[in-house]
Amino acid sequence: MDSVDPAAVAGPGRAGPGTPAPSSPGARPDGAGVTARARDALVELGVRAAAGTFRPLLGVHRYDPAVAPGYRRSAVMILLAPPDAPGRGGADLFLVQRSPHLRDHPGQIALPGGRVEDDDRDEAGAALRETHEEIGLPPRHVEVLGQLPPVMVPVSRFVVTPVLGWTTRADLCAEVDPGEVLHTIRVPVDALLDPAARASVRVRDHRSAGFHTTSGWVWGFTGNLLDHVFTELGWTRAWDRDREVLMDYDPVRRLATPRPPA
Repeated sequence: MDSVDPAAVAGPGRAGPGTPAPSSPGARPDGAGVTARARDALVELGVRAAAGTFRPLLGVHRYDPAVAPGYRRSAVMILLAPPDAPGRGGADLFLVQRSPHLRDHPGQIALPGGRVEDDDRDEAGAALRETHEEIGLPPRHVEVLGQLPPVMVPVSRFVVTPVLGWTTRADLCAEVDPGEVLHTIRVPVDALLDPAARASVRVRDHRSAGFHTTSGWVWGFTGNLLDHVFTELGWTRAWDRDREVLMDYDPVRRLATPRPPA
């Protein structure tokens, strides 16, 4: 449930909130051209990260090298693909809804990913393996475009490396064993960035950036990470950060659910 006030980590984007960059998935309805720019923007983001010029995620997720050795290594895949609707420009993002029976972050909507195992060659290898396990997409059909600096999730004691991926074979995604994942969520980036789909999500004393999907709210670590990445890409559109969605937390089931209207 780790989160932080999104206003504390958002900061100025490369193009500025509310001003789509030329590569923005929703900038202009010119189909394949926008899609190509979305991939190019991911490549440029990876280059900046490798050069040390990517602005790191701050707040509760700030990487602390003194604390990191006591945390478990993990990785997530920020996987984009051309849209599945003919003629629609932009790009789609892949998320998963985690099983409510998992120990860490049960029921939450998250990026594909998980713990780095001993036989993974590195964090990118772990992200590829987890993506295959969770959404059924074989690693050979994912183009790794780079990775971002590690961030931390104190509530579950993970150091997380975000990996940037692109696929043109999203048709190969398949339903997998529901032991870890309830289902795969494929959502247009432009729909996530619609200001009407944005809010700050509050769970008890924790506040994070949120994105609404047809399967529920993306919040917590995933919400904050995506908010930061989209801002760094210059894709974020101005949204009302004072708008709050309240969630109730069940300490027995360890699930957060939207609070019914008063």
